[in-house]
Amino acid sequence: MRVRLSKYPKIDYSNILEAVFSLMLRGGMKAEDLIHMCTRSLKRAKARSHLTASEPGELAKAALILDAWHRDRRYLSVDGIPKSVRLLGRAPSVEALVRAHSSREPASKVARHLKDLHLVIPCGRGRYKPTSDIAVLPADNPLVLQHAARALSTFVQTIGQNAAIGSPVSPLIERIAEVPDLPRKHVADFQRFTQLQGHIFLRTINDWLEARRASRLNKTNPAGTVRAGIHTYAYVASKRRGISAL
Repeated sequence: MRVRLSKYPKIDYSNILEAVFSLMLRGGMKAEDLIHMCTRSLKRAKARSHLTASEPGELAKAALILDAWHRDRRYLSVDGIPKSVRLLGRAPSVEALVRAHSSREPASKVARHLKDLHLVIPCGRGRYKPTSDIAVLPADNPLVLQHAARALSTFVQTIGQNAAIGSPVSPLIERIAEVPDLPRKHVADFQRFTQLQGHIFLRTINDWLEARRASRLNKTNPAGTVRAGIHTYAYVASKRRGISAL
């Protein structure tokens, strides 16, 4: 059965295409050649893919909520361990934590969805605890596709903005560290090393961003805020095959 896309994933996917097309046209490709290439690629993709639906930024939103559970003192024990709380109701509860970090969807609905995704699990007496401080889902979950779409969109937009001549915005960081000949015996060590360094790096960035988030009063003026962040990932790529993220 084909599922109708909601308006939010459509916007995400449209932004990806717009960013990629802008780079290609800026690089000298003609519009008619681009249309022919897209038509051909779409036919190939249609033969081996299907449409899915999801809410905008839901995986990122879940990660934000889980991270807050590991940082908010009201939700931590004296030893700094996340407390088990009710799913719904007044604080402390998953619903109350959601409400503090999300305003688009009803908090009770998001809380139940976190439970359905097994990102929060029951631990007895009607209470729940987080499975982790990060949101990890199976590869076939529709939210993973939506997460990839948003990540690709922001990545391409950053490259396009940095490459634009005369842009009034200062370049954003977009760097790469790579060697073409890492021995395979070091892959496991590379994975552990990048996980550790990435965690430290992202925690530092997250602390900076969280300290500067708009107050609840200012959230009534969305025009005064922007979505800002940094996305880092590691990869191990065959010289003849596509990249696979760790």
